[in-house]
Amino acid sequence: MQASTKGNPYQIISLPNGLRIAYLRVKGTRLFHAGFTINTGSKDDDHLPGLAHCLEHMLFKGTTTRKTIHVLNRMESVGGEINAFTTKDLTSIYGTSTSNHYGKLIDILCDVIFRSTIPSQELSKEKKVIVDEINMYLDTPEENIYDEFQEQIFGNHPLAHNILGTPESVNTIEQKDLLRFIEKHYQFNNMVFSVVGNISLERVVSMLEKFLPESPKLMDNNKVNKINYQPFTAIPAFQIEKKTDYNQAYAMIGCYAYELQHPKRWSLLLLNHLLGGPSMNSRLNLAIREKYGYTYNVESGYAAFDETGLFHCFVGSEPKYIHKSVSLIFKELEKLRTYPLGSIQLSRAKNQYIGQITVANESRTGLMIHMGQSLIKKGYIQPLQETIQAIQSVTTSNILDTANELLLPENFSSLLYLPDAETS
Repeated sequence: MQASTKGNPYQIISLPNGLRIAYLRVKGTRLFHAGFTINTGSKDDDHLPGLAHCLEHMLFKGTTTRKTIHVLNRMESVGGEINAFTTKDLTSIYGTSTSNHYGKLIDILCDVIFRSTIPSQELSKEKKVIVDEINMYLDTPEENIYDEFQEQIFGNHPLAHNILGTPESVNTIEQKDLLRFIEKHYQFNNMVFSVVGNISLERVVSMLEKFLPESPKLMDNNKVNKINYQPFTAIPAFQIEKKTDYNQAYAMIGCYAYELQHPKRWSLLLLNHLLGGPSMNSRLNLAIREKYGYTYNVESGYAAFDETGLFHCFVGSEPKYIHKSVSLIFKELEKLRTYPLGSIQLSRAKNQYIGQITVANESRTGLMIHMGQSLIKKGYIQPLQETIQAIQSVTTSNILDTANELLLPENFSSLLYLPDAETS
């Protein structure tokens, strides 16, 4: 058990069945936030891209004790909510209720996780819903180009899998595929139950043990069999231009970056925030939108995985400005490699980034999800103060070194969507 301390308010315990609980007591709140984080995502889809995401949908389509409508009404009838999402490496099933209904939330979460029946007739309908979701993303260029860029840059590695899959792969998913996926990955020692609220840990554990299954097949921890991924191998940089039926032009450039546990990731996180983070005063926004008016949306991002990381920049504009915009992005990258930040610039960037992280930390649903994800990925939950200290420790030379190590022009691949003149 990880006890609460002044610097670390989180408690972590393990039940005899292997399930870990991440707990944070927040006094004064009337809300209870809880959820399961499962250590599986689209990386584990194997030969059926979209399998993990399809299962996320199907968990709500009936259990051994409830029909779909009763699953949906269990929380909504008392003003609560339940939701889910899938990433490349994790699945989260979570919800929020008032504190007096915390038992109902734990009940329904355990029901959909451990007692879903995956009915075939519901699967046939839900696959149509998922295909419609895929088509919606295909009609959203900002989403589409990022997905396609990842498919290209991650090559044959499972990270390349589109989380939603393709219409073709989704339509081939059968009930037995989903049940096999559950038995393989939805194991107690492959998940975390995280809680944020004003209910004691003892009451949470007591209620959880009331609704956890006693002896399902998935309690056999010997059956946990995570895929042994082939070692990640970088592919050569590529430059692709595609004709599309979009009216605007879009560009995605990116390069491999630090993996999840890399000690230099903090300097890249701060660099990314400075360059193209969510603030209107980011360098890319000032250099391309404010100075020239070439774009409404320009940004950068950094995603870290166990195997590798991905740094990218995105911009959308009128077709006549897209190549100019990409050139301006590379100019800003060159500045980061050439000119050290002044002490005032660095201090402002840190204060802004820390402020945004602190604000985000006030979202208790987000905090609850973060707790589960952090415990799964890192084996511990990093307190906010440690995160702040890690950011404060980044130096001007750290950022300069990171820029010169990663952000070289020859490291970047690019994918451009250009309007097809014949169809526009």
